[in-house]
Amino acid sequence: MKHYSMRSHLTVTFAIMAMIPILILGSFQVSQITHITQESNRNQQMTTYRLGDAVQDYMYYHRNAVETLAATITASDAAFRTRESLRLKLQSLQQNLAGFTGIYVVDQNGLIKATHTTANDSLIGTDVKDRDYTKRVQAASNTIISSLFRGQEGQNQPAVAIAVPIYKANKQRDGFVLAVLELAPIKELVTKYDYGKEAYPVVLDHAGKPIYHPNGTLTETLTDLSKEPVVVDARTQRQGEGTYTLSHSAQKELITYKAIPEIDWIVWVSKSKAAVNAAFTESLSITILLLVMTLILTVLLGSFLAKRLNGTIHALVGYTQRLAGGTFVEPGSKVVPKGAPLELQLLADHFFTMAEQIKENQGALLQLNSELEDRVEERTQRLQDEHATLNAVLESMSDAVVLIDMDHHVVYANHRMAEIFAIPMSELAIMQESALFDHIALLLPERQDELEKLTAGPRVQGAFTVKNGQGKERFMMVSAFQVAREGRVFGRGYVWRDMTKEHEIDALKNDLISLASHEFKTPITSIRGSVETLLRVDAQWEESFKQELLEGIHEDIGRIQDLIDDWLDISKIDSGAMRINPQPLRVEAVVESAMRRLPQQANDAHTQFEVHVAEDTPLIYADKLRMEQVLVNLFTNAVRYNTQHPVIRITAHADERYVKLDVQDNGIGIAAEHVDKLFDRFYRVDVSSSRQTGGTGLGLAICKGIMQAHGGEVHVESKLGEGSTFTLSIPRFLGEGNSNEQEKNHDRR
Repeated sequence: MKHYSMRSHLTVTFAIMAMIPILILGSFQVSQITHITQESNRNQQMTTYRLGDAVQDYMYYHRNAVETLAATITASDAAFRTRESLRLKLQSLQQNLAGFTGIYVVDQNGLIKATHTTANDSLIGTDVKDRDYTKRVQAASNTIISSLFRGQEGQNQPAVAIAVPIYKANKQRDGFVLAVLELAPIKELVTKYDYGKEAYPVVLDHAGKPIYHPNGTLTETLTDLSKEPVVVDARTQRQGEGTYTLSHSAQKELITYKAIPEIDWIVWVSKSKAAVNAAFTESLSITILLLVMTLILTVLLGSFLAKRLNGTIHALVGYTQRLAGGTFVEPGSKVVPKGAPLELQLLADHFFTMAEQIKENQGALLQLNSELEDRVEERTQRLQDEHATLNAVLESMSDAVVLIDMDHHVVYANHRMAEIFAIPMSELAIMQESALFDHIALLLPERQDELEKLTAGPRVQGAFTVKNGQGKERFMMVSAFQVAREGRVFGRGYVWRDMTKEHEIDALKNDLISLASHEFKTPITSIRGSVETLLRVDAQWEESFKQELLEGIHEDIGRIQDLIDDWLDISKIDSGAMRINPQPLRVEAVVESAMRRLPQQANDAHTQFEVHVAEDTPLIYADKLRMEQVLVNLFTNAVRYNTQHPVIRITAHADERYVKLDVQDNGIGIAAEHVDKLFDRFYRVDVSSSRQTGGTGLGLAICKGIMQAHGGEVHVESKLGEGSTFTLSIPRFLGEGNSNEQEKNHDRR
């Protein structure tokens, strides 16, 4: 029997092994290429369906959010449908769900009455009654998704909107919520899928306008594509595929489409027929080329390997296999066959030596690696815990903290620092120390030199008065310190503590002490003098004189009682314990009763009242005694701060929620800089005049607290030397059917 060389055997073996898959691949080439084409079409179809589901889920999620917002507004009372209340609700949706360019509330007349941000307040009053969505939502009385449109409410860019009707408490229509969607997120959602070479997606609204199209001009011009054959087929068959020639493209295209009935949109994925055929041809060419190259490379490789391999190589492979299996043999044993080259014998000896060393070192390395991993893991966990704890502590502090590195860059700042100095966290995190101090210096321009002293030493403290953008003052304490460890300085830190509350409490304490020392001293001194006079045994007093002294004592005790009552009232207001017993009242009766309760000094001043309250003025829903207390306080101030014959004019008018009572006097008036602080506790416009005329500085603060307890308000308009007008907004009585609800609202307050 003829024996052939290993080279021949290996060459023939490799050639046969290569021919078998070549023959198999050749047999199935046609069916594979057909399958590739069909699979491509199925992939395109499945991609279209996934695209439709993704668009449907995106719109459902946003529509559900807008419907929830509309339900919240519908469930709220009329009192919570003010522009500011609506803005807060709209703003909450805008902040919690991305994808909206604008969210609005449109009234029943088609006018925008609320926006999600003050930056869009210019759109309030915009007439949108001629919009497609307005007509559809008013006709359908349910949620609608508009067609593509362009308008101010969409920032004059192509947009779609979700409109959801809202209702009043009596189930009557009260307009609708309008949420305008950005097209960019839809584009991002649509284009994130891999549609293949020369394929593109399209999304159309219910009117056939392109929400997304790779030809952006069609979207910008709001082109109507509803007459395209693929759109007609999608309207009737809902989903499928076909070959079409579109109006904006001269070539034939394979299109898979799907209609989304929940929102009445259509999506399709289009691929040119040329690309489909090219894929078929390219696949066939590549397959044939691979088959030929595989055969050639297999023959060449087999010949090359056969030439290099021989029996000694196989013996050496067997030796290395034993070494890999853990069997270590002595160099003198028959590991390498006889006749093996010296180099292979030496190679076997070196393999044995290396294997011995590897075995020894492997155990030590595994032990060392295990210990090192444990130490690294333990230290990493400890550092993570320390960092998390430190970060939580700094973020929970009410003080502002900022750390500066040696390169004078901000390396850490908590949110309190950004809040106090009105610096966005994104900017604060990359600020330089000089830029930070320049920003702070703008808030205290008169004390920049003292601010620079904070960097003079290792530990420096200072006190500053900071004014914010509204001119409100904050009293700040700052501590500057070096960040160092084991003698090495890493940077510098600053801690800013807001002492405004403590400062205000100290000011209130001083006012209270001053008030008590003056207001109590005068009547107590008078009472003591009168009592000492009556107790004298060396004098006989006439009964009329005794009566006069007793009346004076009674009057002084009344003054002390009034002070105590004022303090009790302000304490109830501060603690939220102010309770009222509202009932339907006539405005005229409350005003007349308050006039009768005026102190004697008002009558002595010959005060003139002009009451102009129409007979058809609605009833108010208020606590009679508390409302009289407010009016008596206003009347008393009108007489007290008046240098001429007091004239008090009282008028009333009403709106849907309140009866507004104006109390106008001809007194000395109030300067503009004092108006905003007039209702603060212990605040008096002119301390010297208050000492002469009396007063605790609590009366108007109590009036404000009583009005707030009623759910109403009190405002003042005044000019120095021209008198003042106080306006009381008192909740009107809504009828027996709504009185229980009003009482619940008062109880909650």
